[in-house]
Amino acid sequence: MLCDIRSSRELFKRTTEMKSSPLLGEARARLMGSLFGHIVLALSAELSLGATEAALPPSVRLVRCLGVVILLFAIHVAAMRCLSGYRERERKGQGFLLALMIFGVVAVSVGKLFSLALINYGSQHHMWQGVGVGSLLYCLPFAMPVLIVRSILGLQAGFVAALYQALVMGAYIPMSGITAGLALTTSIVACIEFHRVRSRSAYLRAALKIGLAALPFALFSTVLYPPTGALDIFVRFAGCFVGGVISGIVAVGITPVVEYLCGYASDMRLIEMATLDHPLLKELSVQAPGTWNHSMVIGMMVESAADAIGANPVVCRVGAYFHDVGKTTKPLYFAENQTPGDNRHGKLNPSMSALIIRAHVKDGVELSRKHRLPQVIEDLIAQHHGTSKIEYFYDKARKEAEEAGNDPESVDKTLFSYPGPKPQTREAGLLMLADGIEAAARTIGDPSFDRIQGMVQKMINKVFSSGELNECELTLRDLHIIAKCYTRVLSGIYHQRVAYSEPAEKVSEVPGAGEAARSVEGDKKERRVENLKRLGVE
Repeated sequence: MLCDIRSSRELFKRTTEMKSSPLLGEARARLMGSLFGHIVLALSAELSLGATEAALPPSVRLVRCLGVVILLFAIHVAAMRCLSGYRERERKGQGFLLALMIFGVVAVSVGKLFSLALINYGSQHHMWQGVGVGSLLYCLPFAMPVLIVRSILGLQAGFVAALYQALVMGAYIPMSGITAGLALTTSIVACIEFHRVRSRSAYLRAALKIGLAALPFALFSTVLYPPTGALDIFVRFAGCFVGGVISGIVAVGITPVVEYLCGYASDMRLIEMATLDHPLLKELSVQAPGTWNHSMVIGMMVESAADAIGANPVVCRVGAYFHDVGKTTKPLYFAENQTPGDNRHGKLNPSMSALIIRAHVKDGVELSRKHRLPQVIEDLIAQHHGTSKIEYFYDKARKEAEEAGNDPESVDKTLFSYPGPKPQTREAGLLMLADGIEAAARTIGDPSFDRIQGMVQKMINKVFSSGELNECELTLRDLHIIAKCYTRVLSGIYHQRVAYSEPAEKVSEVPGAGEAARSVEGDKKERRVENLKRLGVE
């Protein structure tokens, strides 16, 4: 009995501590904030789309609004439990998603009011007789907010936005279920067609596919609501493409503004950044050419692996280009930018060297903020080393302490560790692995396929066992695929070359004591060779 009482007390104590833990409080606050956002979305739909239904009793409108809130929040909770990509984006993008959905509701309500005004104007002036409001509803941009969400927050967030749109439109513009099906189908088509966006013309292609997806609903509406004439039929079918085109045009115009104001980045913006025209990359290529080459190779590695495991290859590649921009402040303190025999760390103590090496992460974050890089790229810069140790200088400090008669364990590890945080996304984990592996590949004397493969496996196991990947969602299956991709890319770059009969190095020949005098032509040829030897020598 006494044991049961003690166990109950311990259980109560643990439960109390759990409830008061900061993480639980943060999750609860996020959940309440999400609930409030869904309430605002339902109220905005009730006040805008439901404004034309003044004949409904207030009690009915209240019940409808509560039902929409409950169903919206249920979709959100289910997506948080089942969709890892949506859960990852929700930490930073839930308020943004709901704001875009409210914008879409307002846009549809404005279009609905414009349709009513157009019909009233036509009836007064005896124009487009027989065309009803229901026929003009096909011109409304139902898929527009989903296009923007898909391009910025990704596929899974786009699917959640499609469900939101279908629920809201089905509740406030019923039309015997046609509107809900139309909004859901066109939104899902918009999400699917926006895979691998590489140019602005992708919006036009998506708009045309949205129009084609809406045609069956226009055909079905002719059965439920028989048309009054040929003009009515034409308006319904033409309105499908008009709605798709309006969705594409508004999305392509709004997306860059949203990216600039909110700090988000679509694949299109990232692709535009990944050129030498960007001042940071231009400075990196001039000030630190070794780091530039290192970043280009990493870009190929992470893009290949991201494609294979289903991560975002554009984010990975562009993040690889920018991840070491902080080295431009002190480029000659990094091995890839040093000339043979010129080691700036030779006269510094290990802790000072580690301080300089660590600082490139902080400098990179500051440069990214100065140049207003997207938040996703800034996060990759901050996380690409995690909290790992700078092992070379840490071991050097331990060795110096041991030689001085001190305890090597007295060396402060924090002075030789990066500030973090650890990689939080799969893209950051890919970049961290590629950064260390590419640097290690340059040290292989005879880069055969087996040696590169063994080095890649060793480096991945080392990072995995250190716990640096604990906070990102890379699985063991992902690590296996990553190792294969990195080995393939590095083997193609650092492969063995065929030995040519004439060596690449120019070897000067010392004439023997008894060598005969050269001919005039031979002297000219030797002078030309000597002149070529001095190219690039000051």
